[in-house]
Amino acid sequence: MRELDKARALADSLIKNAPDPIFVSDLEGKILQANDAVYELLGFRPDEVLEQSLSRFISAEETREFLAALKEVIERGTTRNARLNPRSASGEVIPTTLNASALRDSDGKAIGAIGILRDMRAYEKILQDLQESKSELQEKILDLEKFEEVVVGRELKMIALEKEIENLGRELEKVRGQSKWT
Repeated sequence: MRELDKARALADSLIKNAPDPIFVSDLEGKILQANDAVYELLGFRPDEVLEQSLSRFISAEETREFLAALKEVIERGTTRNARLNPRSASGEVIPTTLNASALRDSDGKAIGAIGILRDMRAYEKILQDLQESKSELQEKILDLEKFEEVVVGRELKMIALEKEIENLGRELEKVRGQSKWT
C-alpha cells in the first residue's frame, strides 16, 4: 500500500507543478483536481473550481462536446485537440484546446479523465493578424491590378497612336510624292 501512496503523491505533484493547466474530472465532467495554472488561466479560486461541473465554465453545446470527448477518452484512451472555450471569472471567453487521457482505477476501469488545456489566445491573435494582412495584401493587389490596367491601357493607346502617326506619315509622304510628279 505504501507504493500506491507514493505513486499517488507523485501523480499529485506532477499535476500541481505542471506549467500547463491540468485538471482531473470524473465521468460526468465534475472537476476533482486542478493545478494552479487552471486557476491562473480562468481567474477563479480553487473553491470556485473544485467539485464544480465543467458546464459552469463552458457553454451547453461545448459541455455536450466535452462529454462526447470524454466518451472517446473512455473508449480509445485519449482525445486530442478538442476545442473548448471556457469563460474566465472576468467573463472573457478563452479559446483553448484539450488533450485528455482516461483515468483508470487499479482494475483498469475508467473513472474519469485527466485533461491538459492549451491557451490558444496568442495563436488566435496570430491568425487574426494574418487574416488582416491577407486582406490588406488583397486590397494592394487590386490596386496594382487597376494601376496595371491603366498603365497597360495607356501604353496600348500610345502604341496605337504611334502606328497612326506612322500611317499618317506614310500617307503624307505619298501625298508629297504625288504632288512632286504632277
